[in-house]
Amino acid sequence: MNILIVDDHDVIRQSLALIIKAEFPKATCDKVENAESCINILKKEKFDLLILDMNLPDMDGITLTEWIRDRYPEQMILIFSMNPTGIFAKKLYQMGVMGYLNKQSNMGEITKALRVILTEKKQYMNEEFKSILAQDFLNNSPANPIEKLSKRELSIAQLLAQGKTNEDIANQLNIETSTIRTYKARIFQKLEVSSFHEFLAKASLYKLI
Repeated sequence: MNILIVDDHDVIRQSLALIIKAEFPKATCDKVENAESCINILKKEKFDLLILDMNLPDMDGITLTEWIRDRYPEQMILIFSMNPTGIFAKKLYQMGVMGYLNKQSNMGEITKALRVILTEKKQYMNEEFKSILAQDFLNNSPANPIEKLSKRELSIAQLLAQGKTNEDIANQLNIETSTIRTYKARIFQKLEVSSFHEFLAKASLYKLI
């Protein structure tokens, strides 16, 4: 069993490797710290599971997940992120990830997720995510306005909330600055905000930052 851990914090990479080895002693864990290294190693090797952070220094998790799913649709991905479940989980499950765990998850939940994904070959959904789905069903609509955003809009909204300029985002995503401005207008419209200050306030309220 071969597992790739992608996280820019060494303590997270080492801790996850220890948890994996405790549950699957014969597993091997490769560890990289950014999206570029992840992409390079995926071009050369196959992995039973990829454990991916959402906030990498050179690419956001949504964009990297989309890149992986487009080129390696059979690759199983477990997201391990500081972002609350309600922000990205539904979008990522729709993209085909096998699970979404908050970094505050205890060791028991991490181990359970690994067993469900690697042994049973099933998606793992924690109780928080199930509760979000149930609430959306009762409300007949997403309770969180962030969920109205498309994958690309969500990526750009996250980068804007981190203080990136239009030019920074355009360079990172390899698209025109004018396109970023168009996306920004759509984001503001969907979130029902009219200024960057209001956008930051709503982004903070719904834990996008």
